[in-house]
Amino acid sequence: MELKNIVDRTSENVMSFVDNFEILDLSNLDNNHFFSFNYSRKTFYTATLLQGDYHIEFEDEKIELTGNTLLFTTSKIPFGIDTVTGIYKGISCIFKEEFITKNNSGYRLLEFPIYKPGRQNIYSLTDEQAENFTAIYAKIFDEKRDNGHYKESLQRNYLLELIFNAQKLDPAASYIKKNNTTEEIACSFIRLLESQFPIDNPQDVIKLKTAGEFAEHLSLHPNYLNRQVKLSKGRTVSDIINARIEQEAKILLKLTNWNIAEIANSLGFEEPSHFNTFFKKHTKAAPTDYRKLKRE
Repeated sequence: MELKNIVDRTSENVMSFVDNFEILDLSNLDNNHFFSFNYSRKTFYTATLLQGDYHIEFEDEKIELTGNTLLFTTSKIPFGIDTVTGIYKGISCIFKEEFITKNNSGYRLLEFPIYKPGRQNIYSLTDEQAENFTAIYAKIFDEKRDNGHYKESLQRNYLLELIFNAQKLDPAASYIKKNNTTEEIACSFIRLLESQFPIDNPQDVIKLKTAGEFAEHLSLHPNYLNRQVKLSKGRTVSDIINARIEQEAKILLKLTNWNIAEIANSLGFEEPSHFNTFFKKHTKAAPTDYRKLKRE
């Protein structure tokens, strides 16, 4: 199956016209065009299929690609795609984090291993695999052309289909950002923490709760993560995590009718008694007393 030649607008900085979601046919790029994803304070994520020979430039590192390649990247690490032959053949979805949220899809983007902060994943595909992924991209393009009432929802579902299928593959290579600045590390940690909130129903359970779990997800040593976060925010990783859990606990106690066991479970506590101890330590009040006080 050939990649479709539908979208006719490209830009040296493709993020300049992206709203929440965009799909681009890279074959519309000029031969001498350097397809770049520049650093932006607004974070964008990509799912890109390439066919042919390319150089991928991540800061001070260059990776050579050949054949069928699938990339999952973020603008938090600036990168560019340069064709070796002068001809681009590929397709790319570019989107913001809010395009895939717990509310609109049942998933949080940063929960997917494929978008692990600080890492760009590269997959080498067989011709059969490339054809299967191309078919999914084609469905996204079809929705772009039809512009129907359920366009965004369908495009979101097809993008999730891309992600789920890619996560079954073994990466051929990865680029891991090594020279993270203190502020970038702290921001990555805060973004990852916030991606777990708000909790919308008792079945939602936060998955990352300790400094070690966050460090593993960010591909950093726990001591290094803690040191950089403290330099940037003036508090330890554990202090920030506990404060955010306390904040969410107060919201749930005040605004929901969930019982204490449900709230404790959603916040990652194995036993309600552990939650009671945590809450009383940080607020000087038991959860039931706090709820009663706020509802009087």
